[in-house]
Amino acid sequence: MASFSFLLGLLLLVLWALPLLLGFLSGRAYRHGRTKVGLGLLLFGGFLGLLARPRPLGLLLLLLGLGLGYGRLR
Repeated sequence: MASFSFLLGLLLLVLWALPLLLGFLSGRAYRHGRTKVGLGLLLFGGFLGLLARPRPLGLLLLLLGLGLGYGRLR
């Protein structure tokens, strides 16, 4: 039973991390002029952000990743 709860916790962590990662990659794609790739990553990140519970956290992580990816990291 403990391994099942561990797997569910790991799945929740992945659902929180993927919108952040996809937002970051989307911001990088927009910055380098690849708008179609950036839009696709943003849409899929938004879909995963809606799946993550609580909902505002997933969308907030998506926007945070988008800001980090589009902003200057030098």
